[in-house]
Amino acid sequence: MDETPIGQRNKNEKEENEHLDRWLVSYADFITLLFAFFVVMYATSTNNSEKQKEFEKSVRVNLRLVGSGGGDGSGSDRGEFGGENSAETIIPLEGFPVRGGPREVYDYFERFVDKKMEKEDREKIQEMRHDAVGVRIGLAAAQFFNEGGTKIKVSSLQSLDKIAELIRDTDKRILVEGHTDNVPINANSTFESNWELASLRATSFVRYLIKYHKIDPKKISAISYGDTRPLYPNDTEEGRKKNRRIEIYLVLDDKYQDL
Repeated sequence: MDETPIGQRNKNEKEENEHLDRWLVSYADFITLLFAFFVVMYATSTNNSEKQKEFEKSVRVNLRLVGSGGGDGSGSDRGEFGGENSAETIIPLEGFPVRGGPREVYDYFERFVDKKMEKEDREKIQEMRHDAVGVRIGLAAAQFFNEGGTKIKVSSLQSLDKIAELIRDTDKRILVEGHTDNVPINANSTFESNWELASLRATSFVRYLIKYHKIDPKKISAISYGDTRPLYPNDTEEGRKKNRRIEIYLVLDDKYQDL
């Protein structure tokens, strides 16, 4: 016969029942986590690629810091996600990143194009890319010049004005490069070579930027490469079209400011 007092016996039974019911708490947590897991799986399986790209770009831009290594595009600088002075070197959301390296300026260019340029203006930009020295904006020549012409189309001036707004706040060197395909100049043309055609087109850009946007003539230059630096094979019309371009090269490395 159990001689345990009735009060003590009820207390023990109550504690035992409480211990037995504790598994319900863990089970509920597990079900909650399982539900969250399937929600995430569903969301990622039906994601919008454009929104995802925009989200990734936003995160990259707003978290990236200007590192003490100088933003050479290698991604090895210690300040990429913070450093000793990271609070002072966060890339601004608005305005040209004065202390930014090529990678940071490239990100600023992307944001500017997305936010401040209309679709028809963006379509005139063939590509943008950066290297260890600076950032390039490649413009399709056919969007700014008539075939074989060197005068900027009036219909393209608005787009060029936007590009001027993008680069005019920098104190760095600006090189405007003219490029062509490898098709020889027509015998009836006023130019004797692709080199001259590319040179006059680059010069037209420089003159416009100096005259109408007050860019310092000391920091901007026109260069012609003719058909010597193709980006794509010239054996297709598509490749030749992409090789006919004007590239605006923003030189950020101080060692090359005397180019």
